[in-house]
Amino acid sequence: MATMTGRAEDLAGLARIAKETMEDWLREYDGYCGLIVFTDEPNGRARVVTLWKTAEYELRARQSRAAMRDQVALAAGMTVEGMEVFDVPALEVLADSPRG
Repeated sequence: MATMTGRAEDLAGLARIAKETMEDWLREYDGYCGLIVFTDEPNGRARVVTLWKTAEYELRARQSRAAMRDQVALAAGMTVEGMEVFDVPALEVLADSPRG
């Protein structure tokens, strides 16, 4: 998970553009499973989570992803504050909520 900060306007809009920019590129990596971007507009912060099949796949892609992440952050007027790696022992995503 990368944490980025800055005074970018329309952080959610920038996040969508960054996702579209990086999506095809990330799909070229073996083991890539998805991308989640969290934004905190009032505090000028975004967290970008990439999902990988295994820690080994993530590690193989880390260096080149870091270069792309830094370029995207710079273009958006953001600063990369940190990068952390987490395991995901549980995940559930519902396409349609059973309660509507």
